[in-house]
Amino acid sequence: MPTIILSAHPARRYKTPSLSGTQIEFGRQVAPSVRIEARALPEIAEQALAFGGSVATAAPRVSFMISVRVASGERKPRGFDAADRAGQFHNADWIHTEIECPVRHVDGPGVRMWGSRLAPFQMDGQDPFWPGEEPDDFTSPADGSIGLYGYLRAVNARVQRRTHSWQSLFSIVHEVPLGDRYAARVHPFDVAAELLAGRLSPTSAAA
Repeated sequence: MPTIILSAHPARRYKTPSLSGTQIEFGRQVAPSVRIEARALPEIAEQALAFGGSVATAAPRVSFMISVRVASGERKPRGFDAADRAGQFHNADWIHTEIECPVRHVDGPGVRMWGSRLAPFQMDGQDPFWPGEEPDDFTSPADGSIGLYGYLRAVNARVQRRTHSWQSLFSIVHEVPLGDRYAARVHPFDVAAELLAGRLSPTSAAA
């Protein structure tokens, strides 16, 4: 059974109007490497996911990449390289992708990071939105997605600003499934405008 070495390195993805890429600091580690023994690719993927989760817990809010390699002198499991290239070992799950020149919205800042299930949402010029230690109104609708959680918070902040109140977006429309708007990369300001205009109902949001 081959020995697999799992490492976590600081990393970030960037996007500009003309190119995109990933910066990885292979000379640094976010947490100590670990050695595992695994025979099959699904087992490697499962343990890499668990390792990434432990790193994220030990170093919260850090953008990092998981490196998965076979110990020197040992034979790689069949299909290892293809699985690694395809990201099947969750290599990039915790990397934050930044838009370096966000397009401004007509009413304010653009989106700097759309986030993902394990990465945060961020408006340009503002701090990323992260879930708190205690559940709140956005925890359940986000269904475990850090990116969607931040997106809901951004929509809510816009609703409150437009209404000059502490009114929650969930007081406007209950059980609004905004995951489709998030997946479609609709700016939070536009979603808030739809909500306030009464044009976004649970039925239309799910369509």
